[in-house]
Amino acid sequence: MTGGLLDFFTLEATEYVDTLDALVSRAAAIPPEPDTFQRATRGLRGSATMAKLKGIADVAAGLERLSRFVREGKVVWDELSRGVAIAAVDDLKILVRAVRVWGDAEDRRVAARVAELEHLAPRVQTLHQRGKGAAFLAHAAAEAATGLLSYADHPGTRDEFEEILRKVRALRGVAALKDLPPLAEVVDAVDAAAKPIELGHEGATAERRRLFRAAAKVLVEGGEAIRVGGLPPTDTVAVREFAHAAETLRAGERETDEVVPISSLLPDGPMGAHITASPNPPTTAAQRFRLEVVSQAEHLRRLVADGRAAVDAATRDRVGRELRAAVRALARAAQSFSATDIANLFLAVERGAAALDQRALWVLDEAGTELSRSDAASPEEMASRFAALQKRLTGTPPAPAIVQPARQRRAPTPAKGIVPLGGAGTPAKGAELSALLATGIAGLAPLGDARLLDPVTEPDDDIVPIDDLLYRGKDALRAAIALGDHLRDADQPDHESLQELYDLLQLAAAD
Repeated sequence: MTGGLLDFFTLEATEYVDTLDALVSRAAAIPPEPDTFQRATRGLRGSATMAKLKGIADVAAGLERLSRFVREGKVVWDELSRGVAIAAVDDLKILVRAVRVWGDAEDRRVAARVAELEHLAPRVQTLHQRGKGAAFLAHAAAEAATGLLSYADHPGTRDEFEEILRKVRALRGVAALKDLPPLAEVVDAVDAAAKPIELGHEGATAERRRLFRAAAKVLVEGGEAIRVGGLPPTDTVAVREFAHAAETLRAGERETDEVVPISSLLPDGPMGAHITASPNPPTTAAQRFRLEVVSQAEHLRRLVADGRAAVDAATRDRVGRELRAAVRALARAAQSFSATDIANLFLAVERGAAALDQRALWVLDEAGTELSRSDAASPEEMASRFAALQKRLTGTPPAPAIVQPARQRRAPTPAKGIVPLGGAGTPAKGAELSALLATGIAGLAPLGDARLLDPVTEPDDDIVPIDDLLYRGKDALRAAIALGDHLRDADQPDHESLQELYDLLQLAAAD
């Protein structure tokens, strides 16, 4: 992000936050004016999204949702809700001032404030599927859980096991499943653990039976919650047991890549007779590397977004596993092209990626952006950028901003009639002080004509190209997807948000 764009965001965000502060400070007995409050929160969210400051955007979205819930009568405006709003606005002031030095403290502040807003005004209050849809899903989950428990206690034949899997996999046909963590994660984990048994490679090991038993408990809990019109719980003993069982099962499996000598793929004879280097290759090594990793980098950024949005243990476990695999793949690709700095970054971030550490996610998002940029940087520039990212990962403070040195300044010559205070800046005393006082204010008059310093021309960094403030192409599409997710939570999307969505789609299509 350019310095000018960051300055523009800080100026704009400060105005929005000041508006919110004035509204919640005056709203003691009655809620703040809803239209003005929502315009300010929506503007702050959009500005933060454009500046890639997701933490500020998340807090602004939580305040916007709280205002909508108060307006619709879902949340009462009382001391509790007012206190939550005031605390969020106060934290936004701190976060806006800290955009240039963002670190772990700011991430923790965002997480705490978002969690508080989520508790008071959750993104999804109740299951959208009602009536027969909810009853079918609850019944299907209970049937799948019964089958898994039966097999975990008394493993039967392969045909019996395939019948149980059919019931589990039938849950995937329910459209709402993907919006009901951790049920989607349970179905995926059971399916992955069952494949070796289906293929006859392995039997019902103790680890797999433990996973099936834990998955059944989560399905039972989720089915009961859905039956009464609620959402499956995401942080219970059963969910934690399932996440631990899934992690234990994966820990016993080793990720292996079959590596064979290239000579084994050639006919008999010397390798040089079959493989020769092209004297004029159509692409350079750097170009081939970029072609290799662009799609992987886009996949990495999608997983980073999933990791930031994951709330339950099962989803975090699945996303962490996929993110770790993606990081390993990029590290291997970089190593094969001798891109040492890039490979070192991905190797260093692997553990943090698996744990969905916020600093690691930030670094991976920046790394994915660098690798998927359309304006290809030179290998030297890319190595320098990734070395800087690795310093951010390890906690090394970023290098101070480079300021262009001003021209050498001459020491000012004392104007005629001006008496210095004394040698080396010491206060004048005795006769020297008397002479100084005798000159009076009139002795300062020559300062108006004296040239104390050479003029210095400073670059104007406040000018921001208009193109830097507009979405284009994939950035516009990603912003439209994020806004669509936000509108999905709203019972009745407002006209301004829909218009914003249409504008983003037009920008995405125009690129």
